[in-house]
Amino acid sequence: MSVVSGTSGTGIGAINVNVFGMSDVGKVRKNNEDNFVVCNLTTGEVTLTPALCNHRLGPMGTLFLVADGMGGEACGEVASQLCSVTVPKRLFDNLKTVESVSETNFVLLLREAIEFANQVVFQKAQSDPAYRGMGTTTTAATLFGPYLFVAQVGDSRAYLIRNKAMVQLTRDQTFLNYLAEIGAELPAELEKDSRKSILTQAVGTSETVDVKVTYTKMRHGDFLLLCSDGLYNMVGGSDMLGVVNSQASLPARCKSLVDKANEGGGTDNITMIIAELTGPGLPPADLAAPVELRDVDKEDFKTPA
Repeated sequence: MSVVSGTSGTGIGAINVNVFGMSDVGKVRKNNEDNFVVCNLTTGEVTLTPALCNHRLGPMGTLFLVADGMGGEACGEVASQLCSVTVPKRLFDNLKTVESVSETNFVLLLREAIEFANQVVFQKAQSDPAYRGMGTTTTAATLFGPYLFVAQVGDSRAYLIRNKAMVQLTRDQTFLNYLAEIGAELPAELEKDSRKSILTQAVGTSETVDVKVTYTKMRHGDFLLLCSDGLYNMVGGSDMLGVVNSQASLPARCKSLVDKANEGGGTDNITMIIAELTGPGLPPADLAAPVELRDVDKEDFKTPA
C-alpha cells in the first residue's frame, strides 16, 4: 500500500490544498497495476511514493492523476507507471517555456502531456513483445487558480463533492456508453452486461488518443475524489459520499474506502486521491451553487464560468 499526504500554505488570496492518496492491491489480484501521482507544477515536486507534499497552490497549479494499467502480467503496472511519470514531467517542462500561462494554453499543454505519454507507452509496447497490448486509463485533474481541468482517457473517475452532494466530472469511455452516445439499443441489464468494462480507448494502445477535457470552477470547502474502477465498482456512490463527508482525517477516509472496497470483494486494485480545497483564493462556499461542468472544446472556453 502506498500513501501520499500534503497541505499547502496559507495567506491572502491563497488556495490551500489538503491531499491524500492511497493504492491497495485488493483481495484477488497478485499485482497492483494502479498508480497515482500528485505534482506541484510550479516547483516540479512530484510525489509517487509515501511522502509529505507541503505547498501552497502556485501560479502553475497542481496535478492529481490516477492511472489504472492493463495488459496482463507486469504490463499493466509498467503502462500506468510510465504514464504517471511522463505526464507531470512533460507538463511541468512545457509550462516553463510559456512566458504567460492562460487557461487556454494551460489546457493545450495538459492535453499534449497526455498525448505525449500515449506515445511513450505505445512505443514501449511496440518495442518489446512482452509489453505488446499494454495500456492504461488516465484521469488527470489539474487545479489552476480556482479552475479545475479534468483530462480523461478510459474509465477511472473524478468526482466533485460540494454541499454534501457528489457529482461525477468524467464520463466512462466504455463500449456501452459509446452505444448510448450514438443512440443504439442498450441491453436491458447494463450492470450484468459483459461489455460494460470494455474501453473504447486507453493510453498506449494505439498511436493516437482523444483526450477529453472538461472544467469547472471550484469553491471553498470543495472536495475532489479521483479513483480507479476498483473503488467505484465495489463501493456505492452513497457510501463513497458518506466517507468523504465524514469528519475523519483524509488518511482515515481513504483507508475506510479501501476497507469498504475489500469488504465488497476487492476484485481489483483500489486507488484514490482525496483533496480538500480551501482558502480565500476560492469563491466562498454557497449552498445554492450548482456544479457547472463545461467542455473545453466548446466556444465559451476562453471565458470560463
